[in-house]
Amino acid sequence: MASPRICVVITAKDTAEALQRLKGAVSQGPDLIEVRFDYMESPGDPGSIRDSTDLPLIATNRRRDQGGYSRLSEPDRVAAILDAVEAGFDYADLELNTPDLDDLGSRVKALGASLVVSHHDFEETPSGEELRETTSRMVEHGADVCKIIGTAQSARDNLVYLGLFGSHREGGLVCFGMGRDGILSRVLSPLMGGEFTYASSHAGGESAPGQLTLAEMREIYALMGV
Repeated sequence: MASPRICVVITAKDTAEALQRLKGAVSQGPDLIEVRFDYMESPGDPGSIRDSTDLPLIATNRRRDQGGYSRLSEPDRVAAILDAVEAGFDYADLELNTPDLDDLGSRVKALGASLVVSHHDFEETPSGEELRETTSRMVEHGADVCKIIGTAQSARDNLVYLGLFGSHREGGLVCFGMGRDGILSRVLSPLMGGEFTYASSHAGGESAPGQLTLAEMREIYALMGV
């Protein structure tokens, strides 16, 4: 069985708080760190964050229509992500509905980073066919990692997300359901072949409904013997 990789999400109002959160998270042994720049009240300093850890870093500045808090214009938002990549971040997360996604993805890769193409549905769980169609579009746009997240309305919905791993063949995949009913797919997805799953650095720092802390995720995996 694959060893689950956990990406801890850092949400902070500024770079100083992000560095403090990151230090605490690193001490818990995550595999990756995602920095949510859209939570920051002013442009962050990605160089300082990059210098603070050797762990792989994901730069995210989430669009408001995808559940984020970015206050920037679209050109400034994507420029901030590219600034982080230029500073040495390993991944850039760009939403599937980002304008000029192909060009931006090429620029991300030219800078030596990997491209995460993401889509979030905060209303429901798409059908299996819809999930497959969406990931196919992500691959067409050059995704190194396809990230497709829905909202679980029942425990049964977890099977829809986990079922995608049986058919996905191109590149990495992150797929699970948000909300309390989606916790099972959050936990099991990396054991089914998912690139990684997400956790918060601390209680109260959740960036999405149903997100567990890193400590909680580690405890669950320990009980499972993985």
